[in-house]
Amino acid sequence: MRGTVKDLYQSLGVSRTASPDEIKKAYRQLTRKYHPDRNPGDKAAEETFKTASGAYEVLSDPDRRKLYDEFGEASLTQGFDAERARAYKRARSRYTGFSEGNGNIFDSYGEASSTSFDDLLSRLFGGGRVRSEVARAGSDIQGEVNIPFLDALAGVTVPLRVESQAGQARTLDVKVPPGVADGGKLRLRGQGGAGDPPGDILLTIRVQEHPYLQRDGNDLRMSLPVTALEAYRGGPIDVDTPWGTVAVRLPPGSQNGQVLRLRGQGVRLHGKTGGDLLVTLDVRLPKESGHAGLLAALADLQGDENPRAERTL
Repeated sequence: MRGTVKDLYQSLGVSRTASPDEIKKAYRQLTRKYHPDRNPGDKAAEETFKTASGAYEVLSDPDRRKLYDEFGEASLTQGFDAERARAYKRARSRYTGFSEGNGNIFDSYGEASSTSFDDLLSRLFGGGRVRSEVARAGSDIQGEVNIPFLDALAGVTVPLRVESQAGQARTLDVKVPPGVADGGKLRLRGQGGAGDPPGDILLTIRVQEHPYLQRDGNDLRMSLPVTALEAYRGGPIDVDTPWGTVAVRLPPGSQNGQVLRLRGQGVRLHGKTGGDLLVTLDVRLPKESGHAGLLAALADLQGDENPRAERTL
């Protein structure tokens, strides 16, 4: 028969009754031995590797393996219809082979009397002869995308330049969803290496650091400078958040290092309110300390208070 392919089980060196684990083990052994990276320039090893990959693609899929066991190479043809093939087999079983005496039954499909069963199946359902090799999936492509911190919070579309092995370049618009974290993954299906089916592009998102904001899960953290007067007196102050300016009411007598929680101002996923913004107060004292009136007022307010009295090592 023209265009035959080697038996898939023989390609992996396993029996037709091999278990899925045995098939996987055999495939891994072959790929380790014949992988092109281990055999640079060895065309025979490369061909063995491709054949094993094609065989594993079929035999590792329970449905495709079942069809292959039932119909052989014919099941690998494009457009194969199992139900039509079974109907043909039932019709065939009523006759005694493909001798010249009854070959005219299949005359509408060609030379039935001199054609094997697999050839007829491939002509009936594949539009021609059996493919000379199993279709191979395209390879996946891995890469990284760097985006600013605030863009990672809000979501952004970035251009991605992809160059094929043939040197052809194309640009894709990659939509990065809101709230993606550093190290997050994106899969662009069907945009990878050419094949049947084509491979994917697997992107790792790298989020740049921000000078004031840090991410903690779905919460955000930031340090907020306030004057000593604001901290002591309390009252509203404006705070810039990734989602706009928010009026925050400081409690009177706020202390340095005190943490205020701004609910709903953290990471937002799928357009919904998620984490919070945790603001740590950074109380700034006046740079000039020679104000006698101020010092006297502080001394009167604090008296003999010693904030370190209970701190022992």
